[in-house]
Amino acid sequence: MSPEIYWLIWSALLTAFLWIPYGMYRISKIGFARLLMNPLPGDDPFEAEWAHRAYRVHMNAFETIATFAPVAIAVHITGSGNEITAMAAATYFFSRVAYVPIYIFKIPVLRLVLFMVALIATTVMAYQIIG
Repeated sequence: MSPEIYWLIWSALLTAFLWIPYGMYRISKIGFARLLMNPLPGDDPFEAEWAHRAYRVHMNAFETIATFAPVAIAVHITGSGNEITAMAAATYFFSRVAYVPIYIFKIPVLRLVLFMVALIATTVMAYQIIG
């Protein structure tokens, strides 16, 4: 398995499980049985700010993996992988891991920096293919 695919798998798993913090919050607020039902008009799923930010970090993970995944797959398929793409893929993953608590605990400057690190890592990988 190429390093780019390895880090893509870990990034996908991270994205897949980011629902847990806000999901547990919702269960604690309305109970598991009520969570399984359709929302009622006026339901506010995120009374707590941190829970709303946890939801947003999950949505942001989907937004960023949508660009990272095809680039990582393209590196793998084209055989363009090298030490730079491997490091960029790992950097993407670890910047996303660090992004989670930074976003949830409302640290705005670091949040932007980590978002940009992930974007740059994806761009570096793409450049290795087309550059």
